[in-house]
Amino acid sequence: MHKPGIVGTIAKVCGWAGLALLIAFGWLMGCQSVQTPPFKAANSVLPTNVMPFTDYQSAVKTWLAEHRQAVKFDVSDEVELNTPFECGQHSTRGILLVHGLGDSPYFFRDISKPLCEQGFWVRTILLPGHGSQPGDMLNAEYRLWQSTVDFHVEAFSHQVSTLYLGGFSTGANLVTVTASSREDIAGLLLFSPAMLPNFFVTRLAPWVTGLFPWPNVEPEDNPARYNSIAMQGFAAYQGSVDAVQHVLDNHKLSVPYFAVLAEGDSVVDVQSVASQLTECFTSPQSQLLWMGANDTAPEIAKVQLLPLISERVLAASHMSMLFEPNNALYGPGGSVRICDNGQPETIEQQCPDASPGELWYGPWGQEGDGKIVTRLTFNPYFDDMMSSLQDFLQRTSQAN
Repeated sequence: MHKPGIVGTIAKVCGWAGLALLIAFGWLMGCQSVQTPPFKAANSVLPTNVMPFTDYQSAVKTWLAEHRQAVKFDVSDEVELNTPFECGQHSTRGILLVHGLGDSPYFFRDISKPLCEQGFWVRTILLPGHGSQPGDMLNAEYRLWQSTVDFHVEAFSHQVSTLYLGGFSTGANLVTVTASSREDIAGLLLFSPAMLPNFFVTRLAPWVTGLFPWPNVEPEDNPARYNSIAMQGFAAYQGSVDAVQHVLDNHKLSVPYFAVLAEGDSVVDVQSVASQLTECFTSPQSQLLWMGANDTAPEIAKVQLLPLISERVLAASHMSMLFEPNNALYGPGGSVRICDNGQPETIEQQCPDASPGELWYGPWGQEGDGKIVTRLTFNPYFDDMMSSLQDFLQRTSQAN
């Protein structure tokens, strides 16, 4: 998921009247946007149901090579960043990881290496509409995303004896829905699970995709995720919210989870999600990692606190937990800096050329009192999070 953007902001501030005006404006903006190639959908859809996994990788890579619109590096390099990968092959313990809205398998590069070194077979997939160009999100459908996850879970389950499912944001919704219908899932790894959005406008997305196709058009400069998201993408995300809420409304899930929530998450209603995790999951082995202050932590029996006291970090963000500080793209010295962070334009203009020592980090919308705030795209406590995750996997895999 991405920041609420202008749609969510106006809907909150101005209510329905403001949103109606915005939709009218967005319709005109959308008509202009789709005239350029990055905002047109391809005539074919990303391959999904292909096995064995090496053939799936090859099919996806070939498709991306034909459809990827490079934004920062060579096409071949960006195709590699967005292609599904695996490591630790042939272990009997597997982990399938599913990315979020607008994102890519690259989001799991940093956590996969230590997991494979721990003896797990880690595998990632690419959801249709992703990895190529924003226009392909015009063909996004929740049911296609869910069936893609279901297919790869079923295929992987025949290759390992112990299987975990993990997801970031929208991906966490998808793997939770899949796990609810299976009895062979050893645990869920939920990073910024977007089970309840922090803004109302996504509920309208399925109804306004034709009127307002592009609510969030920005320059594309991020090789592993889209900056622009079509309304159809938000509609597909809302489909995942509706599906996971249906599951949680009607089931108590015995599968244990390891969840990570950021106090400053601008995308997810983290307090409500924490409450749902407590009420709807019954395993005593479940664990929540709360990245924030002690006085904001939810009242959950097994909650571990990581209060952000790291220098120049104001609060944790939605996307911050998956990347270690030395990540080549998203670390403080990385090649991608997200300056579009909801701050005043005069401050934002200083961000691209600011030195690392001048920057502060936080979630979208973080107030800086004149400070230059860029998006926190790395986890100052990455090693602590991985240590807790590895402990969880050790405990739960021994129980299976």
